[in-house]
Amino acid sequence: MADYVPTKLKSKSGVEVVIRSATKQDADAILELSRGVIGEEIYQLTSGSEFRMTIEAEEKWIESHLTNPNHIILVAELNSKIVGLLDFANGHRQRVSHTGEFGMSVEKSVREKGFGSLLLQALIDWAAKNEKIEKIGLSVHNNNERAIGLYKKMGFEVEGVRKRDLKYGDGQYVDTVVMGRFV
Repeated sequence: MADYVPTKLKSKSGVEVVIRSATKQDADAILELSRGVIGEEIYQLTSGSEFRMTIEAEEKWIESHLTNPNHIILVAELNSKIVGLLDFANGHRQRVSHTGEFGMSVEKSVREKGFGSLLLQALIDWAAKNEKIEKIGLSVHNNNERAIGLYKKMGFEVEGVRKRDLKYGDGQYVDTVVMGRFV
């Protein structure tokens, strides 16, 4: 079972944050965070109009990560409220099972306070202890300069760019930057 022991850490702004594995009981709070971040209509693959996740589906998604030793969902809690989320899953085929990708969301009100760095470092630490995982990957919108800066600071390198990969609407295209880091 993929698990991360709850850890109290100080963010770069000096705020105490708890980083821990998600549980099924977090489904509602994770949905609330996801709705808020997706509702911003930027930097997410899913648009607000297509986000229809239910509590039951969220619980199943969390359970699928809890039962797979090579998947993990981490949450950042501030004053017992989930304000950050990072999920990682390795490849399902033998030749790519040593690598995986993550997605991360941080509530707008607490961005720039170091919560993303804490979540990402927790993932890197977890992956380093995992016997299977050798590489962590991600895809990020090229207009999300703040996220790209964080990933580079944390040791990720640009491995490629998929041109005009995303269409925000009305002819507004965005490239996808593919990044990776060996554990």
